[in-house]
Amino acid sequence: MRIFDAWKTENLPAAEGSTAFEVFASELALRPFDLGLENIESGIVGGGQDGAIDSVYVFFDDALLDEDSDVVSPESRPTDFGQDRNLELWVIQAKRTPSFSEDAVEKLELTMSRLLDLSQPLSSLSILYNSSLLSRFELFRSAWEKLITRRPRISVNVVYAAPGDTRNITPQLEAKLHTLKQSIQNAIPDTERVVTQLLGDKEMMARYNERPPYTLAMSYQESATSGQSHVALVKLRDYYNLIVDENGRLRRHLFEWNVRDYQGNVSVNQEIRSTLTAQDGPEFWWLNNGVTLLCSEATSTSKTYSLSNIQIVNGLQTSHEIYEALRNPGAAEAEERMLLVRIIVTGDAVTRDQVIRATNRQTAITDASLRATDAVQRNIEDYFLTHGWYYDRRKGYYKNDGKDPSKIISIQFLGASITAMGLARPDKARGKPSSLLKNDDDYKLVFNSDIDLQIYLWAAKLQRRVDGFILSEAAEATVPQKSNLKFHLSMLIAEKLNSGPIRRPQQLRRLALKDADVSDAEIGEIFSNLKQWAASYLKREGVILERATKAQRFSEYLLACVKAEREDPTP
Repeated sequence: MRIFDAWKTENLPAAEGSTAFEVFASELALRPFDLGLENIESGIVGGGQDGAIDSVYVFFDDALLDEDSDVVSPESRPTDFGQDRNLELWVIQAKRTPSFSEDAVEKLELTMSRLLDLSQPLSSLSILYNSSLLSRFELFRSAWEKLITRRPRISVNVVYAAPGDTRNITPQLEAKLHTLKQSIQNAIPDTERVVTQLLGDKEMMARYNERPPYTLAMSYQESATSGQSHVALVKLRDYYNLIVDENGRLRRHLFEWNVRDYQGNVSVNQEIRSTLTAQDGPEFWWLNNGVTLLCSEATSTSKTYSLSNIQIVNGLQTSHEIYEALRNPGAAEAEERMLLVRIIVTGDAVTRDQVIRATNRQTAITDASLRATDAVQRNIEDYFLTHGWYYDRRKGYYKNDGKDPSKIISIQFLGASITAMGLARPDKARGKPSSLLKNDDDYKLVFNSDIDLQIYLWAAKLQRRVDGFILSEAAEATVPQKSNLKFHLSMLIAEKLNSGPIRRPQQLRRLALKDADVSDAEIGEIFSNLKQWAASYLKREGVILERATKAQRFSEYLLACVKAEREDPTP
């Protein structure tokens, strides 16, 4: 596929061809979720003992789950989460063979039936499957078990991607796909939806060329205008049509700049739902604050706005409840109710941040949710731009602007990089990626005005290079090593360049100012040592790599190994 070759050159030039294709196919399969490259890479499990599965992703309420997510935390309770929420499992097989294989589907069916059998602990399958695959299914099973009393709407999606022609599949392959679907339904009897899908050459090309629309039309009933901005009364049906795509799925990309996640069945959402469904009562817009959307241009013709570059920055809870109410049959009366919509036209980044902060200060919200509007975040973005890099503090902004994806850095990626290299805590970067932004203390350690801006760019470039190396043939890394050791490798590289461990991000200043570099051969040598030290640790402690890499004890062990080798370099 020529389109894959071009994508690989642009995104993962150093990666093995098979690994790059797994990432490529997964990105296309999950295109509606608009995930960043690092999120896609986190789900890759192919490469030996994978049961014909190359990547696995779990979503709850449209959010990608990781080991640090609240829904799988031992501290959380089922009642912390709303009822009837969406729990989605996505399993992707990606093969570069020019046709679809019946054997591959058979293997998938066997693997899925084993991994979804709750009566069989996943640990009993460790002889058959790699730890990365088991850990991804553990996320799904943990969320499933936690939420079972909350009646989650479970869907399972299995995608088989190959550069073949989906129009020429055999009846035997169709039968095996049906058997696969039936096996999943038997394992999860109360699943709401099971989809088995083939992505061939034509389908992958179509998805590659898809771009989420940010310029849309919205009908309204009444409006008032001040300058270029507007306030409008909009029927819920017309607002629903704005936020839902042609397949009936919520346009998640319109909410990328919203500071909140959907909060589920909390009291305020119960009240919104009650107001929406009440047959008698005041107008909906009398009792609801409405929504605020930002756009670069808004023109009106025949009571329809044409809105360019939309972002809905306030009203996520209201939007979700409208979506849930109107997607179900029998919502005709609710469709006629009115919603207050504020349309603010601005292209100024500072003004956008002011609007976001102001409209989200009306109700209680933690400062952690407003990270992207912090001055330090804007300063990092500006500094990156002067050096031809793009700091994506507003998720998807530079990707949608067509910038080089290999130079787009997310807040979470940068936070993890600084945590690994500047705090010598790769275990925290690996095991608690979400808490780096949620927890105020963790956040202030890595994002504050006392840290030189050069440090952020230097660390991001080094971590991006490490990520590329660990996926390459030169690394000779196993699946668990690819998934678990990249932050530990970057810590050891920084330690080598500094000739000692680094405990504060500002200690990286000397390296950043001189743009300290390391050769490919040196990275390979450090990684070789890392693999040897890790193997010794796992044997001694009797643990698997994934568990070890999430513990600070392992990070300190690696630094002790480096120190011992430096003091006595003889073999």
